[in-house]
This record gives sequence, structure tokens and C-alpha cells, in this order.
Amino acid sequence: MNRTSLFQAVRLVAMIAAIAGIIYAVEYMQGGIALWFWVALLGCGFVGLLWSFRITRRRSAGGGRKTTVHTKKRRR
Repeated sequence: MNRTSLFQAVRLVAMIAAIAGIIYAVEYMQGGIALWFWVALLGCGFVGLLWSFRITRRRSAGGGRKTTVHTKKRRR
């Protein structure tokens, strides 16, 4: 398992815990800081997923461009 997959798995577990925490805070607590902590954790998870998705897309697009540039140079 590479480092990116490990971070994505940790992020997924944290987001699931954040959803469970939000449900618990809404059901058993009278709002307050606990609810906002779980909401912030869930938001950080979504931002991390978007960030890793953009990096992955950028890497895959960059690799494809390099191969097309090399094949064009070889044809000439």
C-alpha cells in the first residue's frame, strides 16, 4: 500500500467518524463546541479529498503529456 492510499484510507475513516460524531452530538448533546468540532473534521476530510483528487489528476495528465511529446519527437 503506497503513501497516497494510506492517507486516503485514514481520511475516509476520519470522515466516517466525523459523520458518526455529528449524529451523536445532535442526538445527545445540546449543540455547542462538540458539534462544530465534528463538522470541522468532516470539512477537513472533504478538502483533503478534493486536494488529493486534484494532485492525482495533475500527475496522470502530466504523464500522458510527456509520452505524447516524446512520440511526436520520435516521428520527426
